[in-house]
Amino acid sequence: CATLYTSPDAAERSAAEAALVQLSSTPEYLPQCQFVLDHSKYAYAQLVAANALKKLLVQSWNHLTPSQQLDFRNYTLSYLAQRGTSIEPFVSSNLVQIVATVTKLGWSSGEEHKAIVQEVSKFLHATTGHLVLGLQLLQQLVAEMNMAGNTRSLTQQRKVSASFRDTALFQILQIGLRTLQQLSTGAIPCSGDEEPRIREQSLSLCLSCLGFDFIGTTLDEASEEMGTVQVPSSWRSVMEEAATMQLFFDIYAASSAPI
Repeated sequence: CATLYTSPDAAERSAAEAALVQLSSTPEYLPQCQFVLDHSKYAYAQLVAANALKKLLVQSWNHLTPSQQLDFRNYTLSYLAQRGTSIEPFVSSNLVQIVATVTKLGWSSGEEHKAIVQEVSKFLHATTGHLVLGLQLLQQLVAEMNMAGNTRSLTQQRKVSASFRDTALFQILQIGLRTLQQLSTGAIPCSGDEEPRIREQSLSLCLSCLGFDFIGTTLDEASEEMGTVQVPSSWRSVMEEAATMQLFFDIYAASSAPI
């Protein structure tokens, strides 16, 4: 596993990839991916298992029962809750992507998947490390819901995206804003090293929410319209509240570049 990611020799990397590709070749290897994650202490082995798990879940999604689909999401959330703050960031980020991908795939098939914000909120009230993980989970979820994938038609993508926008996105934005407010008032106990991480992740979450494709049409990046935020009218009270804009200015004034 380490050879695949660290060897300077291209031939060695290719040989390692060929040896490991079987792990993501068939859904029968889903339990093996979980076994590696549960028992291996080597970060690169965990990374290979996480990547294979995601690939297998996407490929075999329609062949899994609703119960199995939810079990894999809950397994990944539980893994992050127990070990997410101690494993390497490149491993935890891949597991975060799994949660977002699985939630999107299952969004239209069951209310349990739509309760993801409540599940992730448990991270926000634990340690500061879990708080950062929770914010990362929410940001990745917003990014995933806003991104067209190869596994869905454009119509399916817009349907899921619109449902997420109407039922969860504003709640997620409020979590980001509330975290920034609590951080600015000292309500979140954290060390000097932790505070910038929480601030940056909260700001990234708010930016992702405000940059969401609210109207269901991906704009050309070269278009001048990219500077327009098409937020729903139901958000108006929060967006027009003076305290919201003042919060961002206060954070900007108190922050050291770069942020």
